[in-house]
Amino acid sequence: MAERFSGRAAIVTGASSGIGRAIAERLAREGADLCLVAAPQDAAQLEAVGGKLEREGARVLALAADIGEPETAKRAVDAALDRFERLDLLASNAGIAYFDEVVDAPLEHFDHTMHVNVRGMYLACVEAARAMAERGGGAIVCTASTASFMGEEHQAVYNASKGAVAALARSLAVDLAPHGIRVNAVAPGWVRTPPTEEIVTDPRQWSKHRSRIPLDRPADPSEIAAVVAFLLSDDASYVTGSLVVADGGLTAGYRFSDWEAVAQPLQPRPIRRRP
Repeated sequence: MAERFSGRAAIVTGASSGIGRAIAERLAREGADLCLVAAPQDAAQLEAVGGKLEREGARVLALAADIGEPETAKRAVDAALDRFERLDLLASNAGIAYFDEVVDAPLEHFDHTMHVNVRGMYLACVEAARAMAERGGGAIVCTASTASFMGEEHQAVYNASKGAVAALARSLAVDLAPHGIRVNAVAPGWVRTPPTEEIVTDPRQWSKHRSRIPLDRPADPSEIAAVVAFLLSDDASYVTGSLVVADGGLTAGYRFSDWEAVAQPLQPRPIRRRP
């Protein structure tokens, strides 16, 4: 694999598992130095990820702290600058979700979701942008979601927070363009991660979702990481302000036929031609 990020330094938030871990692994394989950030309760997982990448040859530092606090973003940026003497890339991925009946949802769930998904996203992006602007440019990718533009049952607060992420990415793309900083967002659909494992492995639950996905499967986190790596790379040098959907066709439309779950990759079926 070509080392598109050799000599560059990146911050990845939410890096202890799932999509964030996959992003960190992808960037490390492509030569990036990494500052990994995750919540305090995920400190052990974060250290394990960092240790694995270091054993594989990457330069890594890890920070377990609350991304919604201003000091966290500043500490991450300062640590990257101290250790690597530069900051070129940010994958602002940290996020949480509660699944509540909206009429019964506690306000604390709203506050915590916005604290991490919106406030944390904003703080990480702005602090990183300040450092990037001093060097003359950089690239940022925010993890949004298909929930950014779709209503989903029991996810009113999460949907609102991811809608804010999409709007934030577009706005930052406009504001930061004069500084040579590109900002984009990726919008995953269903991804097989620890929080979704129970659903995607339960045929009763998963059958309600898979019928809406033309590719008939959830994404592997590495597939989302590949999109993020592209958007962070020079291959996407003219891409900014974009929301790239990676959802297996979930938001493209609907199918009415049914078939058994298929192995990756989906095998094309013969086209029946009219006589």
